[in-house]
Amino acid sequence: MILSELGNFFLAMALGFASAQFLSSFWGVFKENRKYLVLGQVSTFLQNGFLNAALITLMIAFYVCDFSILTVVLHDHTQLPWYYRLAATWGNHEGSLLLFVLILSGIGVAFAALVQDPLVRARALTIQGLLTFLFLVFLIITSNPFASLPFTLPEGSSLNPLLQDRGLLLHPPLLYLGYVGFSAPFSLAVAALWGEMEGPLWRVTVYPWVLFAWGSLTAGITLGSWWAYYELGWGGWWFWDPVENASLMPWLAGTALLHILRTNAFYRWSLFLSLLTFGLSLLGTFLVRSGLISSVHLFAQDPERGFFILVLLGGIMSLGFLMWIWKAPHFQSSPLPLISRQGILLFNSLLLCGGLVTVLLGTLYPLWSESIWGETVAIGAPYFDRTLIPLMLPLLLLMPIGVLLNGKKESLFPLLVAPLVVTLGGTLLFLYVLYPVSLWSLVGSIVAIWILGGSLQSYMKRNVSIGALLAHVGVGITLLGVSIGGGFRTDETYILSPQDSFEVGGEKLTFKEIQYGNTPTYQYEKAILTYPGGEVTPEKRLYQPQNSLLSETAILTNGFKDLYVILGPYQGDNQWLIRASFIPLAPWIWIGGLFMVGGVAFSWVKRKQFIVLFLLLPFSAFAEENLEKRANALNQEVRCPVCLGQSIAESEAPESKALKGFIVEQFRQGKSEENIRDHLRALFGEEILFRPSFQGKMLFLWLAPFGIFLLILLGFLWKAYRSRLK
Repeated sequence: MILSELGNFFLAMALGFASAQFLSSFWGVFKENRKYLVLGQVSTFLQNGFLNAALITLMIAFYVCDFSILTVVLHDHTQLPWYYRLAATWGNHEGSLLLFVLILSGIGVAFAALVQDPLVRARALTIQGLLTFLFLVFLIITSNPFASLPFTLPEGSSLNPLLQDRGLLLHPPLLYLGYVGFSAPFSLAVAALWGEMEGPLWRVTVYPWVLFAWGSLTAGITLGSWWAYYELGWGGWWFWDPVENASLMPWLAGTALLHILRTNAFYRWSLFLSLLTFGLSLLGTFLVRSGLISSVHLFAQDPERGFFILVLLGGIMSLGFLMWIWKAPHFQSSPLPLISRQGILLFNSLLLCGGLVTVLLGTLYPLWSESIWGETVAIGAPYFDRTLIPLMLPLLLLMPIGVLLNGKKESLFPLLVAPLVVTLGGTLLFLYVLYPVSLWSLVGSIVAIWILGGSLQSYMKRNVSIGALLAHVGVGITLLGVSIGGGFRTDETYILSPQDSFEVGGEKLTFKEIQYGNTPTYQYEKAILTYPGGEVTPEKRLYQPQNSLLSETAILTNGFKDLYVILGPYQGDNQWLIRASFIPLAPWIWIGGLFMVGGVAFSWVKRKQFIVLFLLLPFSAFAEENLEKRANALNQEVRCPVCLGQSIAESEAPESKALKGFIVEQFRQGKSEENIRDHLRALFGEEILFRPSFQGKMLFLWLAPFGIFLLILLGFLWKAYRSRLK
């Protein structure tokens, strides 16, 4: 009870100082009164201090297992290791929202400490204080982490088993630093519109804040993708899950903003992107917490909370965009040379925005379909693969050209000779080593080599800094990992007895034995598989008290390839099912993300101040025409009816086992894959398949991205034509 009362006191004090920050800063600007400006600054520091105290109090409550606090009861357990108890502080809706508000407040502290111009600082503190105040009201009214029970329970429900991973210590804070970090360019954009700041001053002021937020979000997405790869047991790195898409959208908008700030030419557009990026961050917060979508990543399933966030989203973004509509037309725009660094930066930013609109449509369309037609529509990976990738290919091809042009009038072809030679040589080597290859693996690899060659050439010409070089090289490395890993991946399933051996990816593994054991939080069944250099140990874990069964993958890697092993169910007669995948260059997907984050770090060092482009290519597989192979391939397409995000191939639920048996029986009766898919659709609806069939009502959804691309191209050419007439 003491910790609950103390935490509520800290929240109440923070709310008071948030209102003081907002009102004092606003009045100080309005009256140009220095005393109120200083009061706004002091209130910012005090508010942040109380919020820090509130988070520390909640962490203490989780650490000591104070089961008089409802949030602790629902997400803590005395048998959890101490570090998971601390991580559980933000492994739930209430605690994560407190962290969200604390970072909002921290941005305000950074404004108060670092922004030199007193009026610009006060305007930014006004907006940041208003944001903090509104989210604190939301936190206290609907999601109070210190809500207490009238009694103390002896034990809690424990942390979600999926979140009992050390990645949870870093992933949510990094993701929130990115999400909430984009509140800084939002507040500065409103401040710039409010005070009619000059374009060059705006660019210099906002650029480091955008860089920080983008780097944090990139790190969070990269770590989250890695967590999904090794923890969920699907062997993939991006699943087009609605919550994953919610983080990708502000990343795309932030990438467009980051690049458009490389020039002074597009002041109005950069202001718009600053507002849009934070709006998409708030939209992601709404999707995660509204209960409108299903995802393994969700924190909350409460439509009332979602409605509250939707009202906040509408109010905050209305304020920003109304000011932009009112003030932005008064700002000057520069002429646009078509073939120039500025022209390519603008075109690429438009392509990125087209990409985020495509992701937005694919994410929200099922909600619109259900509300308008009353029908459930499943949007699977094929939609994103076949619409987003064609839209992004021109962007990737133009990346090296944009950095090679230095703003001077110069012939383009001589600049491209070296990257073209590198690309041609790399392609020939690629074909020599890896032929035959699927079309999309070849295209993706060529584009990746093109990006790497062009980036290195631009750095040698001193057109870009070491930070920009690392970021662009990271994109190329990630794309190469995705292309090679997806195109040359092999998946095998074996039923083995002890001492049986198999070979996958050139590595011979021997199944030695199964070990059983207990830890304070779970029971495990562990397979011991040996290879010449050691052993791998995939597990099945039964977590208590949730009675939740999860797979723990074993990954053998050398930096150039992954051997991904999963222990399947017991098959009887002292035999177990083992699934093994060989994925070449898989680690490069996340190494590329580290390069991007490293590029941000180098840019910060240069300024002396404090990805990953996930493009999944539709890869082809070469399946053998036997019943087991065909059944296994189809099993991968069918969702488990009672699991989150798993196919029936990965699931051990009784419903999944029944469906696998049904599919095998259908094949034995001579039915084709499409016949079986139609039968499954009739029984369960379109959502039973990861790759739903095309429907007439989805024609708009499939055509919209290409219409967006056409509009972008026409708008860009019109802008260039008008610029030449001036």
